[in-house]
Amino acid sequence: MGRVSRAETGAHLPSVRQEWPGLDLAERYAPHLLLDQKEPFLPVAVGYTIFERDGYSPSFPRCIGLAPVGRPLAAKAIEYAIWWDWDIGHLYELEHVWVYLDEGEKVLYSEFSWHGGCFGTRDLLLDGTHVVFYSEPGKHALSPSPEVFEIQRPHNERHYQERAGAAGLMVTPIFEGALEKTPEKDALAEAYLKARVFLPSYEFTQRFVISRDILLPWPELKRWIPQRVAWLLEQLRQGAGA
Repeated sequence: MGRVSRAETGAHLPSVRQEWPGLDLAERYAPHLLLDQKEPFLPVAVGYTIFERDGYSPSFPRCIGLAPVGRPLAAKAIEYAIWWDWDIGHLYELEHVWVYLDEGEKVLYSEFSWHGGCFGTRDLLLDGTHVVFYSEPGKHALSPSPEVFEIQRPHNERHYQERAGAAGLMVTPIFEGALEKTPEKDALAEAYLKARVFLPSYEFTQRFVISRDILLPWPELKRWIPQRVAWLLEQLRQGAGA
């Protein structure tokens, strides 16, 4: 039997391949994220999908439309599925940003995920070609403004203290059959997260730039995620942390 590569174990991302279609475009418009000063969990990988016509998202329960009512016609949309190993409540998180471009590849508008929902914004915060979103401390839901996090602050701080890790290993519909939730896995994840409870500063001074080396076509990321989860859990079993 041949040796299993480190990437196949989930310890590291697959190497970026220059022939991946759309990689240059995905890099050019990849969002920048502003995270809490005390945020311990950073994104690890980002899967992208490029739409040149209407179609269903492969990683989020929605249809991508290039001519939505009340908005200008878009020529392309780029979907970014942002993978975190950890949310304060469970093992792994997947949040999304959608960037819509006109024929000249100028950013028209953007959409973002918030606790399972999808919302749009025309009041774009841009850094060159990159839309900028704030990330909810510990939970990673996205917003064009940090003000909404202040509204959530009392609930979240209580949640961090009382419910850290309570959801264990999260298994969303797109990973049913690829990931299996068990009491042992839930307990490992919960213990890890209870040891990492923190109170956010609500000062969003960590800027996370999605760089080329963590961008993957969504099918590549989807194949890697079960390997990553298996590797994380094995690290916890061995007491090595993750």
